[in-house]
Amino acid sequence: MADTPRGANRAPVRRDKAEQLVLVTLLFFGGSVMVTRVFLELTGYPQLGGGGLHFAHVIWGGMFLFVATLLPIILANQWALYWSAATGGIGFGLFIDEIGKFITQTNDYFYPPAAPIVYTLFLITTLVYIHVRRPKETSPREELYRVLQGLTELLDHDLDATERAALKKRLDSIRSQSDDPQLLNLAESLDQYIQSEHIQTVPERRPQWILKLQSWVKAVENFFTRPRLRIVLILSLGAVGVYSIVRLVTFGMFATAVFQGVDISPLVRPADIDVANQPLWYAIRQAVQGLVGFLSFLAAIYFVLKRDHVAVTLAILGLTFSLVVVNILVFYLDQFSATFGALFEFSVLMGVAIYRQRFLITPRTPTDPPVKL
Repeated sequence: MADTPRGANRAPVRRDKAEQLVLVTLLFFGGSVMVTRVFLELTGYPQLGGGGLHFAHVIWGGMFLFVATLLPIILANQWALYWSAATGGIGFGLFIDEIGKFITQTNDYFYPPAAPIVYTLFLITTLVYIHVRRPKETSPREELYRVLQGLTELLDHDLDATERAALKKRLDSIRSQSDDPQLLNLAESLDQYIQSEHIQTVPERRPQWILKLQSWVKAVENFFTRPRLRIVLILSLGAVGVYSIVRLVTFGMFATAVFQGVDISPLVRPADIDVANQPLWYAIRQAVQGLVGFLSFLAAIYFVLKRDHVAVTLAILGLTFSLVVVNILVFYLDQFSATFGALFEFSVLMGVAIYRQRFLITPRTPTDPPVKL
């Protein structure tokens, strides 16, 4: 009796190496915004055009986005996806940098909420990257999609032994899990083919700059032993804590001076606050930033006491809250000058995560008992 035909399955399938493509998009998105802002600041915000015309950089952003759209539509090569991710990131960065012009009747490029909007979109893209890079169980159908995608390396004469072994592993997984005769037959045929003598692999080739980068990363990792990395985190978290707490104390002095009718100009930098228009947002920003500073300073103290688990928990809590909540207010008040502070906090958070991964998480071995939840 013939097998009953199965209904069409149009469920979405995550592309292999999707996390790399999202990361490329994220980096070029953030980089294009920063480069554009720095360039305009250094050059005095020039205008390209004349005679009543102004070719804003949103136009170039649209061109990059159009190229990013066409590349994967026209070209089937794997490298086209990376170029699409890069041009898409650049295009979206150039586009969103001018969001202030789009949401105001006066086409105000310096509209205060524009910076928080750009920062929030960057955070959302970062969350997408974090979600995509998480490992997930895949179905035999999804695995076969990725096998077929990997076989394109054969057409480019670029299949190395590592990639061939990965294809073999995926096909073994399909055969052990699937009950679909079509998938099983195709997986069996592909498995026999990639193991045949007709398949010729090439030596694994990596660009010289990647090898140098890997060597540099390994040297840095060897240099930062646990005591050294702990010292770096103590100093960094302490700096974040002291800076935030000092600002909170300064705000307290500012508020007291206002109520007492004292001249406040020596207490607050003109760039920090427009007292007449947004004292409430400034007060909220100082309060939550003070909380972050307290958590960061407390984490530094626990690192000094070598209570690493508590220190890591406090540091991740404080820095994540700062990056996700506090910095939206900071970008509203300080605009893009807050970028470097956000980058510093993000770097410290990555350092804490690396410390936890290297020294606090014990890797499981096959003989370890299963973890009970």
